[in-house]
Amino acid sequence: MVAAEVPKLASAAEYFFKVGAEGKRFRPTVLLLMASALKFPIGDSTEVLSILANKLRTRQQNIAEITEMIHVASLLHDDVLDDAETRRGVTSLNCIMGNKLSVLAGDFLSRACVALAALGNTEVVSLMATAVEHLVTGETMQISTSREQRRSMEYYLQKTYYKTASLISNSCKAVAILAGHTAEVSMLAYEYGRNLGLAFQLIDDVLDFTGMSASLGKGSLSDIRHVIASIPMF
Repeated sequence: MVAAEVPKLASAAEYFFKVGAEGKRFRPTVLLLMASALKFPIGDSTEVLSILANKLRTRQQNIAEITEMIHVASLLHDDVLDDAETRRGVTSLNCIMGNKLSVLAGDFLSRACVALAALGNTEVVSLMATAVEHLVTGETMQISTSREQRRSMEYYLQKTYYKTASLISNSCKAVAILAGHTAEVSMLAYEYGRNLGLAFQLIDDVLDFTGMSASLGKGSLSDIRHVIASIPMF
């Protein structure tokens, strides 16, 4: 899905998917586990139903792949905005290939939308489009905070939802919708992803203060350097 005709662009787009730079793949792992929990509701194991279940699993896996592509695209853009030198324990792409190609590689990964459209579910497309919108909104909130907003826990949690939790929560809901579950189950999947995403970012913000660069895979104390209000400051 990340292959490109131009070798330099292909190399840039594939950079964070290669062994050693691929990170923990936290989001797709959560989504595949959610897919296992929300299987196709079948009453027996007839061959036809088994084929349908396998097809559903493939479609749910597509959500996991699309989500990771969206996430990596946001990392490429973030590293340019933050002038980051490392990411996931390796040299950041912007340091290797420059800011322009790094931004273009992030834009190129938006081809995830093609795979998303191929799923043929308008509600799922809408959910993932909302998550992308929230990523941009959250980043904008982070870089344009006023002094008063930097002291607001409510503002911080809203920004954190947009930047981190929205992608996980809406992806979890998409997995449930593809399986044909009820609105109640889909909302439970959403809430699980939302709370998990918030918790993930809260821990990440604490580690920025307490962790070492070698274990974090990125520079420590970066929030302070970039005047970003995070949970330890409250």
